[in-house]
Amino acid sequence: MLEPLVIHNHIPKTGGNAMRQLLKANYGPRELIHVSRPPEVQGETLLEPADLVARTTAWRDWYSSLEPEDKKKLRCLSGHEAPFLMQVITDRPLHPFCMLRDPVDFVISAFLFAVWRGDHFGRHGPGVSMVRQVREQGGGLKDVYRELGGGRQSSSERSPAADDFLSGFFNWQTRHILLGTVKPGDIPFEADPDALREYRDMAFETLKTSYVVGTQDRFSQSVRLFAATFGWRSVFVPRANVGGLRGREEELGIDDETRSEIRRYNQVDAALHAHYSQRLADLPPTGRLTDLNGRARRHVARARMTFLGRTSRIRRAPLLRRP
Repeated sequence: MLEPLVIHNHIPKTGGNAMRQLLKANYGPRELIHVSRPPEVQGETLLEPADLVARTTAWRDWYSSLEPEDKKKLRCLSGHEAPFLMQVITDRPLHPFCMLRDPVDFVISAFLFAVWRGDHFGRHGPGVSMVRQVREQGGGLKDVYRELGGGRQSSSERSPAADDFLSGFFNWQTRHILLGTVKPGDIPFEADPDALREYRDMAFETLKTSYVVGTQDRFSQSVRLFAATFGWRSVFVPRANVGGLRGREEELGIDDETRSEIRRYNQVDAALHAHYSQRLADLPPTGRLTDLNGRARRHVARARMTFLGRTSRIRRAPLLRRP
């Protein structure tokens, strides 16, 4: 039996860059694999009818293609589609973990990123196109909820790719946790608790029985929890791109009313985040300076002092002359 495999279910916009630094510090190059979409389904979205089946099959084929020696060395997988891998890896125990984020911050971050990407690169993906359309019509993020709130996800007037993007504004973290079990398009764009209760219960049960859960607002305590669970020796809070897109909320009409609408239509994500954030409250924080950097700096300092000491002794020593 192979040793347990740590799987990072990377929910987008939940500190992935910082987590990547942590994983690289704790796992060697052959021990860690970052996975994206399998090549066979690169052009599909999560909402197409056969997509879940296609992805599960593709990931099963990918894992089966790994050499036995590579599987033996593998200790951690990380990626947005980790839930599919959790279904197909059956030859070893799995230790999944994920990060959750306050849904208001999550949605605003996703929206600002789409705005930034469109402004700087002029891309035409579904996210950028939808944001551009909202802005051209003189609306803001709140208009997404006014127009789409209370409906089903799929619409004959929108492409699956557009729906895939728009779902990010409606309990996307819950959709991601249930990925591979529940088709993301089945979860309605609702604010009615009764319409969402089934998915809320499923998400809580999935996290309770399968996951170690951290939260972005308590990243330091989350790192402490992951280190204790997975035996990480390099424990630190990385310096990542935090707040680089902030400062445009007022310009883009993101006001208190918008935040209220976001929370109303993301109540399942809000409940999950609040629950696990509270559970982390009593854990001690982690230092911002890495153990690796700390040891390296101490080593350099000791080497420097030793060098200076030797130089000083050389300077003080009498000059030896040849007889």
